[in-house]
Amino acid sequence: MTTILPRRAGFVCRSCQKLSAQPNRRQFISQVASPPKQEFSSKPRKTIAVPLRKRATQTTDSAVSDRLAAIKATKPAEARDASAAQSSANPAQKLKDFEKFVAQVQSTDAAADYDDVLETLMDMYEYSNVLVHGTSNIQDEKTTTSSSHGENSEGGILDDLAEGQSTSIHNVSTTSSQPQQMSLSFRTTAAATISKLSYTLLQSPKVYITEGMLQIYVRTICQLGSPEYLPEIFHLYATKPIPRAESAHPVKYSLPWPKMPKYAIPIDLAEAALESAILKKNLSLAVAIIDTTVGAPAFRTSKILRQASVPGLILGAAPLVVYAGADWVSRWQNTMDSDIAKYTAVAGALAYIGTLSTIGFVAITTYNDQMQRVVWRPGTYLSSRWLREEERRFFDRLALAWGFQDKARWGEEHGGEWLRLRDEVGVRDMILDKTDLMEGMQ
Repeated sequence: MTTILPRRAGFVCRSCQKLSAQPNRRQFISQVASPPKQEFSSKPRKTIAVPLRKRATQTTDSAVSDRLAAIKATKPAEARDASAAQSSANPAQKLKDFEKFVAQVQSTDAAADYDDVLETLMDMYEYSNVLVHGTSNIQDEKTTTSSSHGENSEGGILDDLAEGQSTSIHNVSTTSSQPQQMSLSFRTTAAATISKLSYTLLQSPKVYITEGMLQIYVRTICQLGSPEYLPEIFHLYATKPIPRAESAHPVKYSLPWPKMPKYAIPIDLAEAALESAILKKNLSLAVAIIDTTVGAPAFRTSKILRQASVPGLILGAAPLVVYAGADWVSRWQNTMDSDIAKYTAVAGALAYIGTLSTIGFVAITTYNDQMQRVVWRPGTYLSSRWLREEERRFFDRLALAWGFQDKARWGEEHGGEWLRLRDEVGVRDMILDKTDLMEGMQ
């Protein structure tokens, strides 16, 4: 039975979504955030539709698009079409090409070319479409809601690939005239190989992981149902030494600062990775994903800059604005000395602004209607509650996934994993199933 997660929880394993119809990879990467819906006639596939949201600033996507455009401009259209047809007609050969490229990146003495790595990851993503959906055409990609949380994600995908417990015939490319038979055993092996190769490629010290690469990688891995390496890739995204361009013999590296906002994992990628771990019923993996995404220092720094910078600037400029206004007002009265009137107005205005700001901050940081099973421990700083709200929300999602679905039985869970989840919540200044908040205990 298919389980559709509630929209309010924020975990968007959406159904019947697909990527926008794009004629090439350039437009795909620049608009990968907006998958429209389309009907799909076959049974639901147990894959995760990764919601890659489009940000207001398109710096990263524009850079990716420009580089892919430059790549394609160097190759004739006929050569690209012939290469695509050949690789689609021979999926085993395409798999060997991926292995050859990864081996070449590892054996070379120079930093890997950004364009080549990005294009290879895009090819791997299209190849995963062939393995899961039977087509490598981006506009024909079908993504549906994942199955119930008790099922194994990867096993469910591979069982679904059997298509009626028989060897299926799939048209692996719209440019290929001959359908290609791909056995279940080959697709199982190929799916595991693609997951391993993409991980090895991004793990290589000579590859600098960008946000565009991370988006494609997470989308590929969630589609194949193999999220085991996601925490390590998320960690490397912020801590991996950066190879300097054009450096060789040996490659020179520069150390990044992991707390920089640009190293924050996008919240949509974090949600998709967590959902994939829940489908695998792997608590250790889910906790590791939380620690390397919303629990990472870079994510908190990014949240401060995104949500607190503007209010902070306004509060910082308030005294100057108030002083200028009070000085102007004091000149238009004759009931008291000008200086006394000015400073009285300044004191009153600052008291009003300070009181109103404090009430607003307390209201925002103590809002708890969204909490279900995981709440903050009394005494936790209000600033910490606001800064780590996504972390609490993710643990709330784990508690809902691992606990009983019947609300009347909440609090009766037991077992090793449940005790570990309770301990993980406790060391983070949170409480799982606070007694005085449970139904009937008020």
